[in-house]
Amino acid sequence: MIIRGQHGIRSYPLINLAGAKTGDPRPTSMNPSTDTAIKYAELRKDQLDVCWQWLSSGLDWGPDDVVLDIGCGTGAYSKLLLDRGHIKSITGYDKSKEFIDVARQVNFEEGKTIYEVADATDAATLKPEWKSAFTKAMSIAMFQFIDDKKAFFKNACWCLKPGGYFLMNFHHGNVMGTLETMRQYMSDHPKWKPLTKDYTYDVYAACLFRGTREQLEQLAIECGFSEAHIEERFCYYYGNCSEDDFKSFIDIQFEQIQHIPADRKKEFIDDAYQKLVEINERDEQDRLCIKCPTWILTAKK
Repeated sequence: MIIRGQHGIRSYPLINLAGAKTGDPRPTSMNPSTDTAIKYAELRKDQLDVCWQWLSSGLDWGPDDVVLDIGCGTGAYSKLLLDRGHIKSITGYDKSKEFIDVARQVNFEEGKTIYEVADATDAATLKPEWKSAFTKAMSIAMFQFIDDKKAFFKNACWCLKPGGYFLMNFHHGNVMGTLETMRQYMSDHPKWKPLTKDYTYDVYAACLFRGTREQLEQLAIECGFSEAHIEERFCYYYGNCSEDDFKSFIDIQFEQIQHIPADRKKEFIDDAYQKLVEINERDEQDRLCIKCPTWILTAKK
């Protein structure tokens, strides 16, 4: 049987640089800089507790688990699961060499962690020894950036042992989320529209899954899983985030910035932040909460 967590609102990691994983909506295109990777690793530190809530509610983890982290970024969540889940070992892979370099520097543990460069949709980049090698696999907030979702599922299933489990959370396109709302707002803003008129392709929006939960569950089964289940939640993201932190997220997440002159970049980010405040709410601790539609999939091979 699939192990599922409790229904309800939880907090999950806000920032996810999906381009560093399997596609890149950021102005740095397919090659994030080392400086960006280091900055990303630092921002992840504030999201560890809320990420653990999601991981621990989704599956049981134990000392016999050999885990694969698909799209591991800088390895913060791989190391989190290793430390708090008390698993045997974890292998993380990411499309970005820069992110993997940082993961090996800041989230490495001898004999417990392995970080490799690979593409979740390209089977040729996966290590042969990964075939049927893992008891569990996870993928955190990156499925929405995957263009070839069938290849993604097939490759994830290929890596699992028979009876192994796959857990992922992701943002879908059936309800307008904060990022899509803000991107559209900034593209239509009379001040910025003339400067962003050449911005025509949004990887994030283009790759969002817009079908039903049942359709996506069926796709996972068609790709080799014996069963799949999706829970639908509206999540409210926040962490120990200051205004500067949120503006850093905007700087990284908004690909329109590549069209903004350097001397007006701060002004653009300030306008985007004001929209962020306008369309979201604050919690009882006066933290800005980012509303986002989220599905959580658990599948068994």
